[in-house]
Parts: sequence; C-alpha cells; structure tokens
Amino acid sequence: MSSLREILEAAADQIRETMEADADWDIQVEPTMILNPTPPAIDMYPADPFTSDRAAGHGETYADMDDGFLVNVRARVAPNDNIANQEVLLELLDAESDICLVQCLYDDPTLGGNAADLILDQTSGFSLVPKIDGSAVHIGVIWRFLIIPARS
Repeated sequence: MSSLREILEAAADQIRETMEADADWDIQVEPTMILNPTPPAIDMYPADPFTSDRAAGHGETYADMDDGFLVNVRARVAPNDNIANQEVLLELLDAESDICLVQCLYDDPTLGGNAADLILDQTSGFSLVPKIDGSAVHIGVIWRFLIIPARS
C-alpha cells in the first residue's frame, strides 16, 4: 500500500504538471501545508476528520472504504489584485477550464498507481484565510477528496 506521503507527492506532481503546462502564471504547489505561501499557491493536508465513517454516501463499490482517508487540497491567492486573483480561483473551480483542479486529479485518479481511486467529497466556496503571522489574509478554496490507497 502506498504511504500517505507518496500519495500526496503524486497528487502535487500531477497538479504541478497541469499548472506548468496550462496556467498563464506561476503557481506554488506543495504536497504539504504551506505556512508562508507565495500566492497563487496550492497545498495539501489531512482533513478534519481524517478518516470517513465508512465513506457514507460514496456507494458500495469500494469494499475497502475503511482504509480511505480525507485530504484537503487548498488554493490561495493574494488580495492585492482582487479581481484578477479571484478569477484564478474561478478557473480552478471551473469544470470547463484547462486548469480545473478536480479534472486535473481525475485525469489520473490512481495518482500514478499510488491510489485505487480518489473521489471529490466536497468543495468550499471562497473564504478568507489569514496568514500564519496574522499580517494579511488570502482568498482561498478547499476541495476535500476521499482517497483510497492502492494495495500491493
């Protein structure tokens, strides 16, 4: 079974490749929580709760749901160019965009063989995300994915 670290690194690589190929700007993508991002930025971290209650609502086709876990993928932009940066988030949310974050991960839901599958659980709207030092806020969106690790 792939480790959580391997899964998050594979997801970050997959997102990074799409952003480098199709985004009109540089975007920081990391497989861990970025405490001091250089927006636009995408980071990943265990959701709260981290495990699902037998992944209720995701169907009966996954017999090993107990082994799945929930991960947040968060995009943040700076408020300095308010309209343009919100448009970045809108593109990441838009299923018709070349940089749609969900589609980027669904292009290979096995994350290079590290996952049996990944399923979008929920997506937030825009929210204000304070910087860790409290000096400013970013505008962000969080996607929560249920990830089923691949078995060897």
